[in-house]
Amino acid sequence: MRIPLLALVTALTLVSCAAPDAVESPAGGGATTTALARDDAAAALLPDAIKTAGKVRVASGVSFPPMEFFAEDNKTVLGFDADLGAALGQVLGVPFEFQNTNFDGIIGGLNANRYDLALTSMIDKKARQETVDFVDYLNSGVTFMVVKGNKEGLKQKQDLCGRKVAVEKSATGDLTADDIAKECKLTKLPFPDQASAVQALQSGRADAVLALDLTLAYNVKQSPDAFEIASKPFGTLPVGIPIPKNNPKLRDAVQAALKKVIESGTYDALLAKWNLTDQALKDAPLNQGT
Repeated sequence: MRIPLLALVTALTLVSCAAPDAVESPAGGGATTTALARDDAAAALLPDAIKTAGKVRVASGVSFPPMEFFAEDNKTVLGFDADLGAALGQVLGVPFEFQNTNFDGIIGGLNANRYDLALTSMIDKKARQETVDFVDYLNSGVTFMVVKGNKEGLKQKQDLCGRKVAVEKSATGDLTADDIAKECKLTKLPFPDQASAVQALQSGRADAVLALDLTLAYNVKQSPDAFEIASKPFGTLPVGIPIPKNNPKLRDAVQAALKKVIESGTYDALLAKWNLTDQALKDAPLNQGT
């Protein structure tokens, strides 16, 4: 069912206003039609703190469809990351409890032990690897979206010079805008969440939204009469699950669980459900970002 643009933006704006509290993940493994069995070898790798707590605290900026977004109840988290978290939790025998927060505070929250890991479409970058390890699980790229019709004829990243570009603060679009600004002047408009960046484009405050192709493609699919993708992605980047470097046991447990999810066929099923098959990264590597 196609979601009207105003309804989509309104719903995601409500998400962005939510406090960073625990929210509900899909029960029973999200999109998995058959529950995955607990894998004793993977579960044994979990750190004692996780075993004692009986859950994994997951940070997520829940305004980034189709990866993570709220259902109509503004409480249940839906999306590929939510379904993947449910599947990982089944394999490890502990639920993944999503906690909504702004993207730019996630790395700090991980290192302050407010969260155990994040499922939030975070690009694995060398700079981020200074404090976290990544278990990589998707490929993506950065591109930009404009209002349908593209009256300004924006087609490549250099065309953003002299333009107002909306980005989610500290996300990959934000970092990419900084890189472009080294070559030419543009006006970067940072927002606390992706929904607000899209709203800025819709309202005419921005000329383009710069972000990962997987979320912009979703925006266009939901509102094809309002938006269009203007450029091919700028290269390929790994999307990963960040885990604090001081918690290698959890890193290894999550990597082992992800490999089981991939082997079971559940990973492919989730990719197909969320139209992300082209983003597949099937060997669960660590720290592939540059």
